[in-house]
Amino acid sequence: MSKIVGNLQDHDKPESTSGQISEVVESFSDFILFTDGNGKICSANPAAIEFFGSAIEEEYIWTLLGGEATNREAFLAAYPAERVHEIPYGDSGGSYSLRLITLREPYCSEGYVAVITNNAPFVELHETYEERIEDNIAALDDSVSLFNALFEAAQDPTFLADASCRILTSNPAAERVFGRHSTLSGNSCLSIFSAESSKAVRDHFETCTTDIPVPFDELLSAVSSSGQEIPVELTMHKVRLQSGTVFHLGLRDMTDIQRLETGLEETREQVDGMNVALRTVIESVEEEKKDMHEDFALQVREQILPALERMIKEPLPQMRKSFGRFIKERLHALSGETGDQFEELLLKLTPREIEICRYIESGKSTERIGELLSITADTVRTHRKNIRRKLGLQGKSVSLISYLKHQANS
Repeated sequence: MSKIVGNLQDHDKPESTSGQISEVVESFSDFILFTDGNGKICSANPAAIEFFGSAIEEEYIWTLLGGEATNREAFLAAYPAERVHEIPYGDSGGSYSLRLITLREPYCSEGYVAVITNNAPFVELHETYEERIEDNIAALDDSVSLFNALFEAAQDPTFLADASCRILTSNPAAERVFGRHSTLSGNSCLSIFSAESSKAVRDHFETCTTDIPVPFDELLSAVSSSGQEIPVELTMHKVRLQSGTVFHLGLRDMTDIQRLETGLEETREQVDGMNVALRTVIESVEEEKKDMHEDFALQVREQILPALERMIKEPLPQMRKSFGRFIKERLHALSGETGDQFEELLLKLTPREIEICRYIESGKSTERIGELLSITADTVRTHRKNIRRKLGLQGKSVSLISYLKHQANS
């Protein structure tokens, strides 16, 4: 399209004229294609680009439209310029209407404008229009009966009133709740509301412009046939008929909803109270965590750090090992850990068996252990056998003394 506008400017056309032509072409809903003298597409309006895709430029028009022509001469022979032609496409019976316009001086020295209309929407519209006419004829016969059925079956009190607020008709629910006389028809619908609410309803009649049911924000107070005030939500919309305008009013009893809202408010207050209690518990937990942290720090300062300093300064390996075991035990106690697997196995041993393990670790013989513990060598051997079984040492491939020394050094 810019090339066409450029040609207009080359022929000294006013800039406003070219801009107006461009705006008009871009506003077309039909597909507008500009081609050069060889039939190659130079530009297109937005509707054509959206339908055919942005890659249509530099494509030949007969290729784009899918006709039988394969060159310019064949295309012009099949679809002469200045006439309207129908070009079928696809397998669904769709077609284009094509009008080819030759560009001449002074607007352009060569090329064509192709105005293409997709006929599919018109065909569909025609078919749909015929179907809708038939449906509307049938629906027109049933509309009154259908409206009456819905009107009568509505659970909420429902009215039809004219612009003067006079009730034209009301459904059984309205008659049941507000029927002070034999029928509500002919009475003012304002009479079923309290004095203050009737003023608001009168204002709604004067300001209602919507054609769809819209509930009003404020709750109104209606008075039942027994004199009881009922909180109601008013839904109103204007119905325009050929004979005039009527107003459709629906009243929804909000008594149960108000009761529910009251209950929700009480529940909200209870939840707020629970939240306060929960915050108190959280603060208490935080205080306990703070106390535990301070206790942990105190034990580290008073027990672990002094033992660690003495272990660093202690020259004897056996004493350093003892301090190390003490520090390890204290750290396990502070962290709540149960210790390593060897320590868990040691828990299975009796105090006498643990004592024998210490002698074995130090290299004492079976006889010497018996002398030190004042028991026989056979008793020591029995203890050694039970210790091996509890520690999971099978056969003679692993020495008990080697195993204990390894665990003590690890």
